[in-house]
Amino acid sequence: MLATLSVHNFALVDQMTLEFGAGMTVISGETGAGKSILLDALGVALGQRADANWVRRGSNKAEVSAAFDNNPIAIAWLEANELPVDDEIILRRSITAEGRSRGFINGRSASASDLRDLAKCLIDVHSQHAHQRLLEKDSARGIVDAYAQLTTEANQLADHWRTWKRSAKQLTTLRNSSGELLAQRQLLAYQVEELRDLAPQEHELEDLEAEHKRLSNAEHTILSGQSAIAASSGDDSGNGDSDAASQLIYQSLQRLDDIDDKHPLLEEARDLLTQARIQVDEAMQSLEQYLSNIDINPHRLQQLESRLSSYYTMARKHQIHPEALYDYWQNQEQALASLSLSDEDLEALEREVSAHETTYREGARSLGEKRRKAAVKLDKAIMGHFESLALNNARFTTRFTELDTKQANANGSDDIWFEVQTNPGMPAGPLGKVVSGGELARISLAIQVVTAATTETPCLIFDEVDVGIGGGTAERVGRLMRQLGKQSQIMCVTHQPQVAAQAHQHFQVSKVSGDKATHTRIRELKGNQRSEEVARMLGGVEITSQTLAHASEMLALATSS
Repeated sequence: MLATLSVHNFALVDQMTLEFGAGMTVISGETGAGKSILLDALGVALGQRADANWVRRGSNKAEVSAAFDNNPIAIAWLEANELPVDDEIILRRSITAEGRSRGFINGRSASASDLRDLAKCLIDVHSQHAHQRLLEKDSARGIVDAYAQLTTEANQLADHWRTWKRSAKQLTTLRNSSGELLAQRQLLAYQVEELRDLAPQEHELEDLEAEHKRLSNAEHTILSGQSAIAASSGDDSGNGDSDAASQLIYQSLQRLDDIDDKHPLLEEARDLLTQARIQVDEAMQSLEQYLSNIDINPHRLQQLESRLSSYYTMARKHQIHPEALYDYWQNQEQALASLSLSDEDLEALEREVSAHETTYREGARSLGEKRRKAAVKLDKAIMGHFESLALNNARFTTRFTELDTKQANANGSDDIWFEVQTNPGMPAGPLGKVVSGGELARISLAIQVVTAATTETPCLIFDEVDVGIGGGTAERVGRLMRQLGKQSQIMCVTHQPQVAAQAHQHFQVSKVSGDKATHTRIRELKGNQRSEEVARMLGGVEITSQTLAHASEMLALATSS
C-alpha cells in the first residue's frame, strides 16, 4: 500500500509529507482548494507526464516521492529489471523549471516508462470519468478480461492473430506478384552471376592498388634504394665512395679517439656517433631486405591492371564505389535468395499460415468460453450492488455475439457489450441508449467496486467516482468503499459527506492566501475536526449545532458498522 507521499515545491504546495494507513482514506475540501494537486503529484511520481507548470512559481525544481510497501508482484518486477529490492519501494521524480524530469526507483535512475510499469503493480486509479469510458467500443471486453484475470491470455491471442496475419500477407504478396517477382529474380540472377565471376574479396581492392603502385614504380624504387645504400655505407673494401655516411661516421670516431680527454660532452658525442653508425647499418639491412622483395615483373603488373580494370568497370555499372563492391555483392546474394522461393517453399509457407490460423482459432475459442463463464459471475456480482445504489429493478447482462470468420480480430472471435434493462417490462438495450447519466454513473461505480475486489493491486484510488449521487445512495456507496478497504487500501476524493463519514482516515485540503503567495494545505483530521469537516460538507453557510450533531452521528454510525 501507499505509505508516505512527500511533495516539495509542486504547484501550490511548498512542502508536505503525508502518511497513509490501511483501510479507507478520504480526501475532501472546498471546490478549487486543490484536491486534484494531491493526485497530480502522485501521478508524476508514478511516471505520468511531467510539465514545467507543476514547478511552484519562484522555484527551480519540484520533487515528489512516494513510498509503497513491497508486494510479491512488485518484487518480481524489480528483480526482472535488475533494480534493488528493499523493505519498501520508493518512487521519486523531479521536474525542473525548464520542463526536464528525472525519475528514480529505490535510488536507481529510471525512465518514466519504468515508473509507469512498476506503478501497475502498486496502485490503480478509478476516475470520475470512468462511466463515460463504458460507452467506448471494447470497454466491456476489457472489463471482463480484468475481472477474470484474462489480460495475459488476451495479449497472447493478439500476438497469435498478428503472427497469422503477417504470414498470410506474405503468402498473398508472393502469389499476387509472381510475374513481377520472376522478372526481379531474373535481373538479380544476371547481376549476381557477374559478381560471382568477378568474386571480389573483402579489402581486396586496397591490397591490389598497393601492389600495383609498388610494381609500377619498381625500377625507380630499386635505383633509388641502391643509391641510398651506396650513400650510407659505401664499399666495405675501402674502394667505395669515401663520402659514404657510415665511413664518415667511422672517420669521426677515429678523430675523437685522438683527443685525450674524458669530458662528459666528449663522451656523449662518442656514444651518439656510435649509435648513429649502428642505426645506419641497421637501416641499410632493412633497405636491402626491402629491395630484395621488389621484382620488376611486367606479367604480374599486367594481371593487376586487368583485375583493377574489372573492379572499376563493375563499380561504374552498378553506380557504387569500388570499395563497396564486396558488400554490394553479398546484399545482392541475399536479395536473390529471398526471391528464390521454390514450389516447396510456397507450400511450406501455406502450411505455416494454416498452422498460425489454427493456433489463433483455438485460442479465440478457448478465451471466448472463459469470458462467457466469467461474464455470468460478473453480471451477478454487479447486480449484487444495485440495491445499495438505488437500482433495484435494473438488470445487467454481458452480451456476446460470435463474429464470422472475416470479422474475427486481435481481440478474439466475439463482440462483447453491456446491456441493461432499467425497469421490468421495458426493453433491454446497450448502456448508452437506455440509461440516464446518473444511472450510468452508478452502474459504473458498481462495476469498479466489483473489478477492484478482484485486483491484486494493493492500493485503489477513487477520484470523485460518486459524482451525481447523494443522500442514502451516497451513504451506501461509502459503505461499499469502507468494506472494500478491508482487503485493499482505498483512497477516495469526494464531495459527499456520507462517503467521507465512512473513512478510516480523513485528509482535508484547503487553500491559504497571503499577501504575496497562495498555498495549498493538506492536513489529517482527528476527533472533532472530522465532525466539523463532515458538517461543512453537509452544507450551509454557517455550521449549526444541529449540523454538527448530524455529522457526529454519521461518524458514530460508520464506526459502529
